[in-house]
Amino acid sequence: MSATEHRTAAGHPSASTSSCPTWCVSRHGVHLGEENWVHTGEPLLVADGIRAVVVMSVDPDTGTADGPYVLIGAHEYTLAEARALWGALLAAVDQAVPPPHLSIAREAMP
Repeated sequence: MSATEHRTAAGHPSASTSSCPTWCVSRHGVHLGEENWVHTGEPLLVADGIRAVVVMSVDPDTGTADGPYVLIGAHEYTLAEARALWGALLAAVDQAVPPPHLSIAREAMP
């Protein structure tokens, strides 16, 4: 057993909370097997019941991380893809909503 793991009450290897990313809210040691090696962030409601959550799995034998990824509904995005999606959403909003200085100027017009 390495320094980055501990054992569950049943004696199975488990991810250690000391090896968790700062965003992980998982209760390690509760699940058995592969599920115990998944780091999960706090879910965020993005729209109409759709949640976004950061996840990362760790291979218990090698310590190799897979992720982190952002899950939005059933879609998995790399961090770069999630940032691009965020930028595209902001661009769409910016197209629809004029900057504050323009709306003030329009209100001042007779």
